Amino acid sequence: MKKNYSQISLDKIKNGHTIYTKTIKVVEFYPYKALKPVTNKKLGKKVSKGMHKDRPIFTLTLEERATCPRTCGHWDDCYGNNMPFAHRISHGKGLAHKLYTDLTEIQRKHEKFLVRLHVLGDFYSVDYVQFWEKCLAKFPGLAIWGYTHWHPGTDIGDEIKRIRTAQWDRFSVRFSDYTRDILSANSEEIADKGVICPEQTGKAKSCADCGLCWAMKKQPVIFKTH
Repeated sequence: MKKNYSQISLDKIKNGHTIYTKTIKVVEFYPYKALKPVTNKKLGKKVSKGMHKDRPIFTLTLEERATCPRTCGHWDDCYGNNMPFAHRISHGKGLAHKLYTDLTEIQRKHEKFLVRLHVLGDFYSVDYVQFWEKCLAKFPGLAIWGYTHWHPGTDIGDEIKRIRTAQWDRFSVRFSDYTRDILSANSEEIADKGVICPEQTGKAKSCADCGLCWAMKKQPVIFKTH
């Protein structure tokens, strides 16, 4: 681990939770939208090039570790450890209803839009993955981009791969740290084949100004350590 955490934080990590448990927002009582317009400069607010050009970007943040596989190589040093103010939306029964309501409103305002799954957290069940597949069918303007540590060979990973194979242009989800997959996104510690993230090297101002992760189909993406 890269920092000296308190024993309380270490216990939270060990037990599969964020170290900032006070930032978890119970979805049934959360008065704001779960899908939020981008405020992070590194992501960018609206896509400026490529197949998703002019789509505004919305993000979803869940609780890190609680929704992630323990096989994730960044379980201990998740970059969520450096995000003490992020609102982490609780996952479970009420989340699908909340997201559906948000998507309905976003679709009403925007012909096309892009959802980044997940700023923190991951797909936490097969049902949840299938929920997003149903949303792709229901909301014609929706496209999804993101990363997952649930790899093929797991129930969740297999379901993600099935949808991705059928609908890559609208479900651009890369497997993180899974070097055998050409549509993966890997840490520099484990891979040297691929294209280094242009935003991290200064070749692009933001993800919205790059689009490599959803446009490139022939090489993995490499991320520098956060």
